[in-house]
Amino acid sequence: MNEKGKSPGFPYIAEHIFAPIYPVIAAHIVEQSGIKQGICLDMGCGIASLGIAVAEITEMQVYGVDFSTDMCRLSKDKAHRHCLSGRVVPVQADVHLLPFRDNCAALIVSRGSVFFWKDLPVAFTEISRVLAPGGQAWIGGGFGTKELKAQISEKMVEIDPDWHAASKKRLSPENFQAMQEAGRQTEILCRVIQDDSGFWMVLSKGG
Repeated sequence: MNEKGKSPGFPYIAEHIFAPIYPVIAAHIVEQSGIKQGICLDMGCGIASLGIAVAEITEMQVYGVDFSTDMCRLSKDKAHRHCLSGRVVPVQADVHLLPFRDNCAALIVSRGSVFFWKDLPVAFTEISRVLAPGGQAWIGGGFGTKELKAQISEKMVEIDPDWHAASKKRLSPENFQAMQEAGRQTEILCRVIQDDSGFWMVLSKGG
């Protein structure tokens, strides 16, 4: 599951407050990776906002993976509203045990979900397993741009005064180190991109 506010609820927050970041993030990932075809997995997709944004600018078949039945239903509804039924398909599954064959996904994206994974080494190993040779996985908590991050932070504090503290806790040095170590344990190339817009761990499997 992705980042959640106390009220009015995660689906509303993702659909309205966070909505501007997903097209920006998708465009950046596609431009940087050069990947526009094949299978894309949106891990811990929530309502599949990032996966839908990827589908809108590529020819990729997207699977929105989430543990929650409700999120899968909502992501299916959202894909339908965006005229992407069939190209963005919800899959109810756990990131620690993915129902996908080895080397199947050209691109894996996940924004805001990694903070809730219970066993990071297992989750990153599964991501590495299903990632195709020549593929990339972008896992993190970016906001697209510094300006978008500031705008969203301002709106989120209005909803939840503790939002900054919770966000800081998620990105504590201990948590960040644990994510980096889990990425390194996959034994494929792992690099960290961190700037004023947030952070991404990028896993690349040699072709």
